[in-house]
Amino acid sequence: MAQVYALASSHPVSDDHVFARARLEEVLLRHALLASYDNFAAARKPYPFADPDALLPGAATPTLEHGLHNTALVFLLDRTLPAGLDKHFRLRAANRATWANIRRLAPDLDLSDFRASQCQVSDDAFDDFLLKLVPLDYALMFERPAPEDGRTRPCQLTHLHVKVERLTDAAIKHLARKLGYIQRLLFERGEDYVDALEAKYYEYYGFPANASGRKSAAAMAAQLFAEQRLRFTVFAASQEDCRLCVLDETDRITQYMLVKPDLASLTRLELRATAMGGLERFAARWEPDGPVLILRAIFHRTAAAMPLLENTRREDDELQMPWLELESADAITAALPRLTLSYL
Repeated sequence: MAQVYALASSHPVSDDHVFARARLEEVLLRHALLASYDNFAAARKPYPFADPDALLPGAATPTLEHGLHNTALVFLLDRTLPAGLDKHFRLRAANRATWANIRRLAPDLDLSDFRASQCQVSDDAFDDFLLKLVPLDYALMFERPAPEDGRTRPCQLTHLHVKVERLTDAAIKHLARKLGYIQRLLFERGEDYVDALEAKYYEYYGFPANASGRKSAAAMAAQLFAEQRLRFTVFAASQEDCRLCVLDETDRITQYMLVKPDLASLTRLELRATAMGGLERFAARWEPDGPVLILRAIFHRTAAAMPLLENTRREDDELQMPWLELESADAITAALPRLTLSYL
């Protein structure tokens, strides 16, 4: 099974969390983007390609859900969930990743070849097992179990059908106070200000102001993990914007989407790709009028989305400033070795 790319990281290659993230990202890229494209092709319907000109936060975002597009919501932790987060994440015996629970929660799945080892990210059969479970409602939770007999243990799927339970107002209030946009109370500056804060809350995580469902749950999860200073990765793919969004403990957000370059972009990309063996190396799929590319857009949070000194209050107009800035937009190769091609 062809790999999409190998994750670049400052952490050692032997780091199991890096390995787990890279493998999850690889499988989810195939599931959320390439398999979705194939769904549209099989149904003889045009794929809703992303518009690179609409990358920047604040651009109009489609609200129509594309039923043929695959979804995903996956949480990866570099440890077990801290006890203090139990009230926000439904991790119970009834949704632990066991044969009996999977059979009960997903009776239509073929589990004839199920082995407990398939829950480990390092297992040879993990990819196919994950693809069976990703379409289920709510989220999948991956954790690194506590060491056993002094030996570290690999990241593994521990729970499925995981619900994130937190009031939106509480999440907005916490972020707004952290960044200095309010001092104590959420509504201290009026209802219109709270509405604006809600839109910026979702922008902070790379989502549109009308985010709901998986996107909202992804933002809540990332916020809760970050509050505990955890090392984590959150993957979210939805049917509105047809992107795969990746959040972690850093101030960067990565989004993947399929694009079909216009003639001007295609000419520019072909010139840049010549020294790398041609644009064919970057094509994820081909259509009669040109290649389909996987675009990776990386955003970083701006000064307006950074914490201030304690008891420092923001100016009123700072809420209107962008909270995210596009750092880079590259086409990535659909197979190893990974190459990147500057798109913009």
